[in-house]
Amino acid sequence: MDAKRPLVFVDLDDTLFQTARKMPNQQAKQVAAFDKEGQPNSFMNSVQQSLFSWLSRSTDVIPVTARSIEAYSRVKLPFTHGAICSFGGSILLANGKLDKTWHHLMHQQLDALQAHLKQLSVASLAVGYELGVSIRSWVVEEEGLGLYVVVKQGEGNDALLQQVLQAVAAQGLLVGMQAHTNSNNLAFLPNCLSKQNAVKEWLQRDQALHGERPVLGFGDSISDLGFLQQCHFWATPAQSQLATKFLKRGVND
Repeated sequence: MDAKRPLVFVDLDDTLFQTARKMPNQQAKQVAAFDKEGQPNSFMNSVQQSLFSWLSRSTDVIPVTARSIEAYSRVKLPFTHGAICSFGGSILLANGKLDKTWHHLMHQQLDALQAHLKQLSVASLAVGYELGVSIRSWVVEEEGLGLYVVVKQGEGNDALLQQVLQAVAAQGLLVGMQAHTNSNNLAFLPNCLSKQNAVKEWLQRDQALHGERPVLGFGDSISDLGFLQQCHFWATPAQSQLATKFLKRGVND
């Protein structure tokens, strides 16, 4: 890293790239990530390509993603300074190895919640079955430590996931948890787990090494707002969940 260059924290999915379903057919597409079968499933348009090229030349770029380490490994963009994965539950060093200090801290904070995370996943599947909705749910784990719960609905139907969320909340299972929805994704996160906390840790380490330098943030989701507020400046895609929320607030005010 270069102390004279700005430090950039950037979300990945729906910020730097997205699935083909979310891209107009006429847009140029560059493959950015692959699915588990090795098939391209996420793409960059020409503006995103230019943005990433500019950031890579001019700044030190740190991905900040909800993706697990395995899912992040399927992103084929040349990040070279490390990454924050699993909603902040994991930090990767520049050599791609798991940061053991951060992982140990997560163990201390999450050990008591392991059974509860599994209960949440099972309860979500049961609600989906009762509603007649085809959903998938699992606990995201890193080196055997459960971090958070994912619930996915293949059609990208926010209303259906909101029903699942409300039903799970009605069972009293979200005490000490946060819920985030965006498109076809619902995540249940322990309060101690956040991109914001991981970015705070990264910034403390970076400042100890390099002193203060400009910090920029890019993200699309309401769940990104916490880490974006740790930056000196931040931006969001024009049609993102975050932009829509602020525009609605502006109209209402």
